[in-house]
Parts: sequence; C-alpha cells; structure tokens
Amino acid sequence: MTKSTAAVHRTIVVVDVEGFGAWQRTNHHQLAVRRGLYSCLRTSFDSAGIPWESCEKEDRGDGVFVLAPPEVPKSLFVESLPARVVDAFAEHNRLHGPEARIRLRLAVHAGEINYDDHGVTAASVNLTFRLVNSSELRAALAGSRGILALIASHWFFDEVVRHSITARPGTYRNVTVSAKETVTSAWIALPDNPYRDIVDPARQPSPAAGAERRVLPVPRHLPASTAHYTGRVADIAKLDSLLVEPGASGPGETSIFLIVGAAGMGKTALAVHWAHAVRSQFTDGDIYIDLHGYDPVAPTPLEQILERVLRALGVTTRNMPADLEGQAALYRSLLADRRVLIVLDNAATPEQVRPLLPGSATCRVLITSRHRMSGLVAREGAARLTLDPLHPTEAYSLLEQIVGEDRVAAEGAAAAEITRACAYLPLALRIAAERVAAHPRLTLAELARQLSGERDRLDLLAADDDESTAVRVVFSWSYRALPPAVSHVFRLLGLHSGPDISIPAAAALTNLTIEQARRNLDALASVHLVEEVDHNRYRLHDLLRLYAAERAGEDETEADRGDAKLRLLTWYLHSADAADRQLAPLRRHAPLGEPPAGCCPLTFETQGRAWQWCEAERLNLVAATRQASAESHLDIAWQLPTALWGYFTLRTPWVDWISAYRIGLAAAEQQAERSGYAWLLAGLGIAYRNLRRYDDAIDSFERALAIWRELGDRYAEAWTLGSLSITLWELERFTDALARSQDALTLFRAVDSPHGESVALHCFGDACRGLGRYVEAIDYLQQALHLRRRSGDPGGESQILKSLGDTYRDLDELDKAEEHYRQALGMWREVGDRWSEARSLTSIGDIAKILGNIDTAVECWRQALAICEELGAPQTAEIHARLNHEANAPSDKSH
Repeated sequence: MTKSTAAVHRTIVVVDVEGFGAWQRTNHHQLAVRRGLYSCLRTSFDSAGIPWESCEKEDRGDGVFVLAPPEVPKSLFVESLPARVVDAFAEHNRLHGPEARIRLRLAVHAGEINYDDHGVTAASVNLTFRLVNSSELRAALAGSRGILALIASHWFFDEVVRHSITARPGTYRNVTVSAKETVTSAWIALPDNPYRDIVDPARQPSPAAGAERRVLPVPRHLPASTAHYTGRVADIAKLDSLLVEPGASGPGETSIFLIVGAAGMGKTALAVHWAHAVRSQFTDGDIYIDLHGYDPVAPTPLEQILERVLRALGVTTRNMPADLEGQAALYRSLLADRRVLIVLDNAATPEQVRPLLPGSATCRVLITSRHRMSGLVAREGAARLTLDPLHPTEAYSLLEQIVGEDRVAAEGAAAAEITRACAYLPLALRIAAERVAAHPRLTLAELARQLSGERDRLDLLAADDDESTAVRVVFSWSYRALPPAVSHVFRLLGLHSGPDISIPAAAALTNLTIEQARRNLDALASVHLVEEVDHNRYRLHDLLRLYAAERAGEDETEADRGDAKLRLLTWYLHSADAADRQLAPLRRHAPLGEPPAGCCPLTFETQGRAWQWCEAERLNLVAATRQASAESHLDIAWQLPTALWGYFTLRTPWVDWISAYRIGLAAAEQQAERSGYAWLLAGLGIAYRNLRRYDDAIDSFERALAIWRELGDRYAEAWTLGSLSITLWELERFTDALARSQDALTLFRAVDSPHGESVALHCFGDACRGLGRYVEAIDYLQQALHLRRRSGDPGGESQILKSLGDTYRDLDELDKAEEHYRQALGMWREVGDRWSEARSLTSIGDIAKILGNIDTAVECWRQALAICEELGAPQTAEIHARLNHEANAPSDKSH
C-alpha cells in the first residue's frame, strides 16, 4: 500500500558495528554479531522507554536504521538510551569471544522524513548516515576503551542535549564532519569512557581538539622524507602512472613498480619522497619494509618480516601462522580490497619479494633494488624504472639547496667540478654538500681539490659500478675529517652484525659510557654517516656498513676488533639473561657468573620492560648468536639462545627460536658442553611439540634425558620428563605418559620443586583420566591445582581447571564439569589463550547438548569453530561435525 508522501518530523537513529567486516570475523562471527546487535538494541530501547516494536527499522547488514515514534521524547535518546546500550552490549561481550564482541557507533538526529512506495528518503536521513560513518566518529571509538561512541547532529545538540543536565552536555566534543557533499558541525560523546566534563560547553575546545583520543586504525610506516629533495621530475611522473583506478589493471592483478639502479643513486630517497606525496590516496595505510638485501650478513628471514607486518595489521601471537606459506596467505587476505601502499626497500632477489606481494589490485607496491629484477617483470608484470645519475642541472640545484645559492653562485666552476667528481650521485652529493654547509670557511674550490686528489688513491667499491668510485671518495673523505674518537666509533659500528644498534649496545661495543656513545652517534648522524631510525637507535646505510667494516679491518688491530665484538656479544648475553629472569622467574637459568669488568648489562624492573627490550632487540640477538658461532665464541653461541627461552616460549617466533637453538646446539656440541646441549635439546623439543612435530619433539626430549642422566642432574631430568609426558599425552599414549609423569613427580619431590611437582601431578591426573581412573585423576588434579595457585601461574591453573572439568564430565557430574569449564574459560580469555578458549567453549557446548540446551550448545560450538578456523586448529572438523549433526537432526518441536 502506498504510504502518505506528507513529510513528518521524526527522531532518526543509525547504529553501526565497528569492524563488522574485519578479516577476523568469519560468517559464523558475523551471524553471532547480528543476533547480538538486534537482541541488545531491543533490550536497550525498551528499557530506555523507547518501544522497539513501535520503531520503524531497516537492516543495513552491519547496522540498523531506526525511526522512532513521534510521541517519544527526544531527550530519552541522550539521557537514557546510551547507558542502556552500554549495559546491554557489555553483557553480550562478557558472554562472547573477541570476534563476536561488539563496539558500536550511534548517530542521532531529527528532521523531516518523506515516505514513498520504496521506504523513506530525506536529507535528514542522509545526514545521519554521514555522521555515523564519519572519520571523526570512527577515530573517537578507535581511541576509546569503551563500547559506544555517540554523535549528535548540531541541531540535536542545540535543541536537546545542551538543555539536559542528565545528558551531561559538557562531556560532548564539537567536531567538523566533512563527507562527500556534506560539511557540518556535530557533537561526539563517549558514554562509557567520557571526555572530561566541561561545565560550559560553549567554552570547550575547538573541533580540532576533539581529536585528543584519535588513534589511526591503519599502519603508517613510511620513514621521514629526505630534506632538500630535488629533480627526478620525469621519474616521479612515471611513478604517478601507478595511481590508476583500483582494479584498472585487471582482476586479481597488482600494480608493481621497480626502482632499480646502482648504489648511491637515490632509489630509497625517490621511493620515500613519492610515497609521502601520494600517501593520502591510500586510505588503509602504508607499509615500509627494509629487506636489507645487501647487508654483509644474511638478509632478514622472510618469516620475520611477514610476522612484523602482520602484527602491524593487528594479528596477535596466538593467531600468527607458524610457516611462511601461512603467513603470506594471511597477509594477502588482510590486504584484500584494501587501499594500501607497500614500499619494499633494498630487495636483492625476486624470491625475497614475492611472499610480500598482495593479491589485491587495490594495493600498490614499490620496490627498490640494485638488480634488474627481470623475474618480477616477466612473471608478475612489474614495470621497471631505471635510475640514472642526476642531470647536471639537478645536481647543481641540490648543491644550491644544501650549501646556499650565494656560496654556489660565487664559486660556480668549483660547484660544477664537485658535481662531476661525485658522478652526480645524490648520496655522494649530499654528504659533500653537508660538509661545506657545516664549515662556512671551507671553500668549494678546496672541496673540489680534495675530491679530485683522493680519487686515484682509492680502490673501486664495486668493480662493475664505476659510479661507486665517487661514493667511496666521499666516504673516505668524510671519515678522515672526523675527530679520532668519532672515527673510532664509526669503525667499530661496522663490526656489529645486527640491522641496527641501540645506544647502550654501542656503548658496550666501543667501551664508552652511555653519554659518550650518544654524543659520538649524534656526531656521526649530523654528517649522515649513520641514521637515527628510532629513539636511541641507529643504523648504517648498507654501503657505509661495508665501508666502516673495511676501515676497521685496516685501522684497528685484530686484537682490538676481537675485543670489541666480544664486549658486545657478552653485553647481549647478560642483558638477555636479565630479561629472561623477569619473563621466566620460575625456571632454572644457566649460571653465567658476574659480568666481566667493564660490562654493564641492562637490568629490568618489570616483565613489561623485559618484553619490550626483547622485542626491540630480537633480530640483533639472533644475529649475535650467529656471530658468536662464526667468531668461535662457542659458550656465548649456546648460552644466548638458552637465555631467550622465556621470550621465545611467550612470543613463539618459530623461525628465530628453532634457528637460534640449532646454532646453539652446534656450538655446544663443538665445545663438548653437555649440559648446554641438553638444555637446548629440551627447549627445541618444546618448539617442535607446539608445532605438532611430535616425532622431532620426542627425539629431542629423549636425547636430552640421556644426557641429564649421564650428568646426574635430577632437576633437569624431571622437567624434561614432564615435557615428554605432555607430548605423549597429546598423542593419547596414556600409559607411557603416566609412566613419565610418575618419574617426573618422584624427581621433583626429591629436589623439592613445588612448581615442578604441580606440573607432574597435572600430567599424572590427565594420564589417569585417559586410562579411566577418574577418582585418582581428581585427587592428583586437585593437588596440582593447590600447588599451582601457590606459584601464581594463572595459565597453568586454567589448564588444570579444564582437566578437572573433563574428569567430572566423564563421571557424568555435569554441573561440576560446566563450573570448571567456565572458570577456565574466563581465565583463558584474560590471558589471551585462544586455542584453550575454543576447547572450553566446545566442552561447555557438549554439556549443554547433553542437558538439552540446544541453542546454548550451538552458540558455544559456533564460537569455538570460529576460533579454530582462524587458528587452523585440527579440532575444526570435529566441531563442524557437531554443528552439521545438530542442523540435520529431526526437530522434536511441535508446531
């Protein structure tokens, strides 16, 4: 029936779920979110005095459009409704896992509504949708710890909010919303995480200040653009050709551009300069990755690179794929249909790049390399831009910008000679120009003579790159101009094998104080011989790293070089050991003794600080392990991986973990260090077990056990027996697991280790349950729980609670089983153990099924299935089977 076309004045509400289409949400999650959305809205509207059934509603997939009855007071939408929404959705979130939890944006406005045969239309409706989808409201919710972000139109605030004390108008913030053809003022509030209450809203901050909580939801990784950038106009125009409409290159294709050229040609500077110029067009962010393809040490493994990128895109440790193929697949999924600019700097081979290429035509990829990368051109259709040296006029202009136009004009001939001597290479020109700019009394003619005089006395840096001669000249000249103390630091930096170095690490390397190291690094940075990449962290350009190492080889004695490297490796070892004692305080640590004289390792007051340091230094620590092995410091080569055990088990960087432990094993074997060899075997076994490589895990544990028994170390033997028992239990070899856990229990009691005893008792209880010995199982598990609570280990405590629930379920004591499952579920959600959360949800669903609560069972299974699908867990098929069986079961309801 055709409705009246007469306009009526109505209150308009639009709600939208934050991140409804995020990759983490499967179809099952989205269905759970939609069920929760409608259920919670009904509850909150009704309890606020706004009858839900009387409202007109339109479904919008990830939200709802609501028109309230005209008789409902408008004040209810800002006085009562926000608190009711928060309460309803908080309860929903308490009962659901992360992927089914809801945070909500809500826009409220009022205006004239027109009806026709197809529904409603009005400018007021369009405005409300603009408000709810505005970047200002999205940013407010992203930066809030609460559930709800509310935006009121300027009309609604002026007519309703500011007149209501209950609505707390002082907690609203004025913003300017600009979207499509709409530019309007609006007011944002965060009901459950409010802004500071300002008594007089008229005196509150301007709209720009309303961004105080703004948190950008997209990565922005580009480094700072080079100052005084000039030239390359034609090259920039070619890069601009990348910016065609998304998908214009064809379905499923990516737009890939290569910038190739000799060292020092300015590839990185051009890439970063252009990326900054166009970054606003990439609304989903920009990612910058230095692949270190030309470092003197091995390039960073791709697994490490992808892991860092995935973490920047929101992937947690629990959800991180263990292998390169899985990481690359997840990376492509995350970038699907997103508008992201990806800059891959210093690539050495096509194989180093391919796993980092997205599968979406909406992304753009910019790659720099010294090689032609013909494989990417032929296979991936990449377009190639080969950089030549700057045109002489561009080189001259760059010199003018840095040195000053007046000085260059006064010595034009010398300036031209400098540009020729630098072969028109941007890197060489910048260093030379900075030298003159920093020394006003140094004439351009004198600089030109110095460059010309040294050129013939220096070897080529690379035999096939004549242009590199100029780079080498400038490096040598700049190096020789350094004060002796600064040049000494520069040389020793070339001995460091990691990708960057912190000030404390540099102090250890150079045998200086922290302040002395800082001053010297700042001096090097001021002449562009090092780059400050983060607070208190520096790195060398790859060519400068090679040059610094070469200078160290010529200007430092072999003994001095060896002492410097040993100081740094020793500092890394003792600092890592200090961090491990915070991260894993209950485990036994290798006795390192006091640090040698002059070594001042870091100390850590909290686990958080230890964690942050390990995160920042991970690549350096793995590189230090390799360097220790290469330099025949075998004790450090095996002790350093063992000192990273706590970090590795918490962070689970599989590639680094296994790689470092294998290096340590080889070093321990070469040194005939039996105890270290056994500790590394045991730690490697845990890595293999977590990856479900059970044969490798058992082999590692059994080899470690043989050594512990040979050495008579009962404590270490007990821990390894416990690890082996867990592995056998996971393989359902319950009798074998029982025997190993009994041996571990006996040994832990003999060495008086209550924490170890609780682990053995847990294993013993699980094995008894597997064998049907339920009464014994409960007894052992209760003993384990008591000891574990005393040691303060919530993760281990929840594991025991789950095992108790399993045992009570087997005994048909379903109430007790569900109680223990729910206790474990809450604790696992607190500590972020997603896989264990899914196990508890499955078990709770099983109990509900037995009790006839089918809706509860299905909801729990769906939540568990979503987690297992996300993690790639083997339980996925089992939960699918449960849901399929229930879906196909004949209904016993009579209608």
